[in-house]
Amino acid sequence: MAIDSPGPAGPGPLATARAGLASRLTAAVGPDGLLHAPCAGRLLETALALHLLTVTDTAPALRERLTRWLRRGLARGGSDPAPRAGSAPRPDRTPGADPTLRADPVQLAAARAALGEPVDGAYAVAQLLVGFEQSASARTRLTLRILLAELGAGPFPALPGGSTAFDSDGRPDCQAREFAALRVLHAAGTGTARPLAEADRRALAAAAEPGPPPYANHLVRLLALLALRHHPEHLPAVRARAAELGRDLAPDGGLPFVTGLDVLATATGGVALAAAGTPTAALRPLARALARRQNEDGGWAFTRGGAASEVDSTAYAVEFLRAVTDRVRSEPLSVALAAGEQYLLGCRNQDGGFRAAGTGGGSEPAVTAGAVNALAGSPEHRPVVREAVGFLAERQLAARGFERCRSLGEGMAIFRSVLAYETLERFGPGGDPVAVTALAAQARAHALGRLLDTQRPDGGWGHAPGDPSDPISTGYALIALGRHPAGRGPARRALRHLLAHRRPDGSVPSRPDRADPGPLAHDVPLLADITALTALGHAARLFPADLPAPREHSPQPGHHALSYTI
Repeated sequence: MAIDSPGPAGPGPLATARAGLASRLTAAVGPDGLLHAPCAGRLLETALALHLLTVTDTAPALRERLTRWLRRGLARGGSDPAPRAGSAPRPDRTPGADPTLRADPVQLAAARAALGEPVDGAYAVAQLLVGFEQSASARTRLTLRILLAELGAGPFPALPGGSTAFDSDGRPDCQAREFAALRVLHAAGTGTARPLAEADRRALAAAAEPGPPPYANHLVRLLALLALRHHPEHLPAVRARAAELGRDLAPDGGLPFVTGLDVLATATGGVALAAAGTPTAALRPLARALARRQNEDGGWAFTRGGAASEVDSTAYAVEFLRAVTDRVRSEPLSVALAAGEQYLLGCRNQDGGFRAAGTGGGSEPAVTAGAVNALAGSPEHRPVVREAVGFLAERQLAARGFERCRSLGEGMAIFRSVLAYETLERFGPGGDPVAVTALAAQARAHALGRLLDTQRPDGGWGHAPGDPSDPISTGYALIALGRHPAGRGPARRALRHLLAHRRPDGSVPSRPDRADPGPLAHDVPLLADITALTALGHAARLFPADLPAPREHSPQPGHHALSYTI
């Protein structure tokens, strides 16, 4: 996400918006020096929490609170694509409903099932995965079906003969715990339960211990507690943890997917703040706080709380630390930067791409692009960058599309890829095979062409062609277009669209785009402001003299995370 600073900006709306967003980010710094980026409550986790409280007959007052929250969420959802069992499909959303409030069909089904309504879970999963056929694995489909079946939305799915979909061997601890829980829940739900295997007992037991959820993940903890409740020796601890769920609720009253994305937000927000001209004296404490959260393997997790390192968070952290160390010498930050680079290099696959984390897994284009953008700041990594760019270009040109596995929209993969293709230019002439350079140019043109072909009449972009525009997707597109003079016209329309969605407090609320598991949205509101500030930084390159004031516009009503969640 590197941005070359365009220099001092004028007093127009672009500069005003950048200053306001920068102030919001610096105001979000918490006591430990990280940006505080909590996750909003989500229908799925809240439904599972209510289910856990119900099946363990625990905390009736908390059950009532969660019941009311789910009912409010359904009322705000604006859609009902998951029909009740035996009914005909209903329209995608009710007339006049704000599309930013639209919940996805699996989460609607989860909420209704937790409230005791009959729902067709298989239909809900099928509806959710329309448009995600390439990125949704068989394991994702099974996971979603098992989650809904546990809530009562239809029968448990049959596992393929000899299925290894939920084998834990070689998996990170958090994923091993999730897979163990899914195996136990499926066995209990299909009448094939056996005594708890020792490996599964060890994997699940930590979820029943007091304190924050292991790996900062509420969803995995809920699944583990639901699995353990089938084994009487664990039931007292399960009830105790269930009764404590009220302390984990988000300010909106729902239970979030994870505790927050403070580390990732600090890394991405730091890059945006550095490009916005934030003084080094304000950036250095952020960088130091980020360095203190570095894991022993040299990488960073998405937040505090013992989560495992991942390439995305590490790549952004490396970019931010480089931006700071380019301004001021700091031995501790330089050491952290070098260790982060080594973590990234350790996540390379033989095909030249990068996997999502340090353990096994296939190369992912958007993850690879992020690693390229981080490593390109060091000339000694040119061979690695060149090979990764070649992988990225070949994969995207062959697919003729852009993945939507970590984001609900195409825009994240597009902007990260465009910046990655430009890294060869950043190194300067010479050293790169003509074939790789030509392939990168072709892939970049393909990516930019996709943006130009899919811009909506209002100047924005949505998650996919035909979806309503939202500020995050528009920001992603503006990042990609902001470095290309030929994109001035579309970029100007996009910039006006983005500026028109600013609230009086300077924030830029948006339909969320982050997704996990599968294409289930979860909302971290601060990320919308970070994306907007990053996009405005790129736009300032095209419009150094700023813009005339935008036309009057009535912003869309603010989204609410409980009814549309990642």
